[in-house]
Amino acid sequence: MRAWVLAAAVAATVGSAGLAFAQGNVVTERRAGFREMGGHMEAIAAVVQSRGDQRQIAARVDQMLPFYQSLPNRVPAASLTPPLPQGTQDGQTRALAAIEANRADFGTRNQNMIAALGALKTAAEAGNVTPDLLRTTGGTCGACHQQYRAR
Repeated sequence: MRAWVLAAAVAATVGSAGLAFAQGNVVTERRAGFREMGGHMEAIAAVVQSRGDQRQIAARVDQMLPFYQSLPNRVPAASLTPPLPQGTQDGQTRALAAIEANRADFGTRNQNMIAALGALKTAAEAGNVTPDLLRTTGGTCGACHQQYRAR
């Protein structure tokens, strides 16, 4: 009987360590994804500003959509309260615990971003992306930051 209890305790400890490690990966992957999204938005802004070929914008939106479609799964509750203080180093996060308390709103805001990217892609395919449309898309992204990201 003691052997089973000991084995269960060891398994629980190893499982917890694996979970913590996996959460660190989620945080790192999420941070890298947001950096990549920022890079895409900067490149899109440069195309709009220079009045360049807007087909590039559609291609970038296609690269961005999978990240936002998977975003709710990239924010598990345990990753909102990391073992390290909030910050910008590996394993740290600025994602607020308010996400967990407001999952439905977070999901709605994420869907709004997906819709804004869809509108941006449609406009890009027609060659009609304007600075105002780009600002609207950025504002949709920023609305989530205001509510769910520490400064």
